[in-house]
Amino acid sequence: MTAAPLRSGRRVRVLCEASSTTGLGHFVRSVALARALTARGAEVEVLLRPDALPRAREAVAAAGLDLGTGDWNAVALPSDRPVDVVVDSYRVTGAWLAALHGALRAAGGRLTVVDDLADRAFTADVVVNQNLGAERLPYPGAGTVLAGPVHALLRPEFPATRAAALASAHRLPDVPRSVLVLFGGTDPSGMTGPAAHAALAAFPGATVRVIHPAETAPDPELAAHPRVELLGPRPEVHRDMLGADLVVTAGGTTLWELCCLARPAAVVAVAGNQTAVYDGMGAGGYVLPLSRAPERSVPRLAARLAELTGPGRLREVALAAATVTDGSGTTRVAEVLLA
Repeated sequence: MTAAPLRSGRRVRVLCEASSTTGLGHFVRSVALARALTARGAEVEVLLRPDALPRAREAVAAAGLDLGTGDWNAVALPSDRPVDVVVDSYRVTGAWLAALHGALRAAGGRLTVVDDLADRAFTADVVVNQNLGAERLPYPGAGTVLAGPVHALLRPEFPATRAAALASAHRLPDVPRSVLVLFGGTDPSGMTGPAAHAALAAFPGATVRVIHPAETAPDPELAAHPRVELLGPRPEVHRDMLGADLVVTAGGTTLWELCCLARPAAVVAVAGNQTAVYDGMGAGGYVLPLSRAPERSVPRLAARLAELTGPGRLREVALAAATVTDGSGTTRVAEVLLA
């Protein structure tokens, strides 16, 4: 069956993770969707858990969104008009989602679930899975499934700079002169340091820019290195991506941002839930597959980086990556929800 879409003017609550243990991927994509829904007339509030990072709460305000308060279990309580809910969390069960869906439907609301794994049995009006190969995953309890990177939930600055990024991809060098190391907003795997040292060893002529989480102290050896620039959290990270000839990163939501911007990415799958995307993206030639699991041996990482690059390789991978998503997935999803 086809789910009845949300209507402009309805109240929407977006529940997403934003802690040091879950990372900020859920948060970034959920806020992107919240902004798109707000721009189309919905009244949106973002509801975070108590363990959410303070900078996530600050980012909600900076995006011009309302930060909701209260228990996630109370989101479906009857109000003066129906509430629609978007959930993006691995830490809720299928039974919890099914119960929420039932309560919302009884009150005239609808449930959208942003999912990556299809590892829970639940019911929902809409499921969004932005990963490569998601169309092959079963969601028998979903009314509508929006699958694949064509629905990747990216911030508007990415599609806005895509044309310039595509033009620059044709000018990428054979050997990177500038490498960006980026392992998400919190880097729970601890891969930032080993990856940065490996990039320095693999590309002795390159500048290495390292984005490290605000909650961790910078590596003093990296901080003292003349070819390293240490950076904190970057609200406009798309500019840093555009300035890089190669990005060393994890296999999470950052990949779709890099694909939109036609940036070659050397990827480490830092968690088990990233391996399917890692395998698919590597097999398709959309990324440089650096390691299928966290690898902290700098010599091995450096050797693999050097092996993966060569004449024309960065340009080839960048242009292939650009075919994966055009960056307009947030618009597509919002239009389905608010049609």
